[in-house]
Amino acid sequence: MALAFDLVLFMEALPCVGDELNEETLKRMQQRAEFLREKMTELLQEVEQRERYHSRMGMQALLFAVLPFWKFVTVLCVFGLLFWFVWKRQKEFHGVQVSRDEESSSSEEEQAKELEQVQYEEEEIEDQQEQGQYEEEEIEDQQEQGQYEEVLPESFWPNQHLKKHGEDILRMVNVLINIGHIVVLDTFFPIPERSFMMGSTYEGWSLLEEETVFCLLVSMKPPRGHIFFLEVDTTQELPVKNSCIRVQLKCTCGREQNLKMLCFLHTSADELKDQQPSLLDTLCTGPYLDVEKTASWFMSLFQKCWKCLPQSAVSRLNVMLLKRSCRLQFIDMLQRKFLIEIKFGVQQGNTDIFLSSEETEAAYMPSTTWPQTCAVAEAKFFKHIAARAGEDSFHLECLKVCSYILRGYNFSIYELKTVLMHLLTKIPMESWNRRYFVLRMNDILRYLRCCLEEKRLDHFFIGNEAVPKEIILPWGFRVSRPPNLFQHLAQHPDKHKQALYEMRELQNRFTTLLTTGK
Repeated sequence: MALAFDLVLFMEALPCVGDELNEETLKRMQQRAEFLREKMTELLQEVEQRERYHSRMGMQALLFAVLPFWKFVTVLCVFGLLFWFVWKRQKEFHGVQVSRDEESSSSEEEQAKELEQVQYEEEEIEDQQEQGQYEEEEIEDQQEQGQYEEVLPESFWPNQHLKKHGEDILRMVNVLINIGHIVVLDTFFPIPERSFMMGSTYEGWSLLEEETVFCLLVSMKPPRGHIFFLEVDTTQELPVKNSCIRVQLKCTCGREQNLKMLCFLHTSADELKDQQPSLLDTLCTGPYLDVEKTASWFMSLFQKCWKCLPQSAVSRLNVMLLKRSCRLQFIDMLQRKFLIEIKFGVQQGNTDIFLSSEETEAAYMPSTTWPQTCAVAEAKFFKHIAARAGEDSFHLECLKVCSYILRGYNFSIYELKTVLMHLLTKIPMESWNRRYFVLRMNDILRYLRCCLEEKRLDHFFIGNEAVPKEIILPWGFRVSRPPNLFQHLAQHPDKHKQALYEMRELQNRFTTLLTTGK
């Protein structure tokens, strides 16, 4: 391009330099200059076209380079617009929903308020009706109660004299036990430890027309140089009826002077001749403590201890031997007679369960058998209830009525006593006063009927979480399945049918008792 520009300048300068040239030459040179101008013009146009072409190509390259970025930006813009549109629609929908919820909530609140108002009015009407019905029932109960107090025999009502007599007898027996404890210290006989009053007379539900017998359990501990090992059969159903008390000798070497005895295990037979025989040689059959021998020995012990009491000069105590217990007939200075039955037992650990000398339903009991008894736990349970019941409590009188209406039927009083103990842990104590006497008796009979229909009545102290914590039971009693006191009914359909018939008769007898007093 620069070369063409120099050539044009050269051609324009030629006329000024070569004046001597002829016209033809000048003409040719002018034509040539004209031609060069045309070429120059074409060349300039070509250069401009090339520059425009290169400019267009650079713009296209730039566009092609920027195109992917613009695609990305475009996609972002599209998504942004789409997101904004969705957000806008959702916000509008949420606003509508909130407004609907507010309207619905307000309507529900209004309906709830209206419903509460209606319920309140209905409850107020029901309360007024119940209050009126309660007052009517209270009047009827008072009238019925006054009628029952007039109709029921006197033997069904509380007898405070028996309780006082029981406390006096318990103190007297404890004095005899303390004297006996001193008497046997230098011997190898069982040591009487303490006594527990139990049974219907002391608990307060025995009938006056029955023979009044105060029952006590005297616990024993082994003499020096001996150990009581309780053999309780864990394979049998609790409470075990064939437990035994094994007597074992204990080494006393090194303590002879303190214990005032020779060691039975490590002393020769010749040296032991001057010492009293061991418990194994006196009250045992084989290695086991004998119930009958023990009862006979206790009878003689009580006779000796009675002579040491000052009141023996003005009162009498006749001691009678039963097969597995002792019976004392106490006649005070006013010539009143009291019968006292004393059983013996060994405490199972630190619990309220004992291996005792009491009888069982078995046709034959070996003299070495000491069955488990819950009698002390039962007495402790009723003391626990009495401490929480009011003075107007009637639960023991209910048991009196049960004892009365059971006469002549195959039900045992222990079964009704078990029913009562279950209900005492289910029904609040304030509902056991005299005003609810008929209702509670009906509860007892209904509970008994349900148990009969199901052929099952659970033992109260075994596997029952409702037993008060104050009553200490062996671990096995807490975790075992409660035995069924109606198992015999489940095994014998005829006995079950007879029991259902007698249940209806019990209800009829109770109704007759309320109406006629007989």
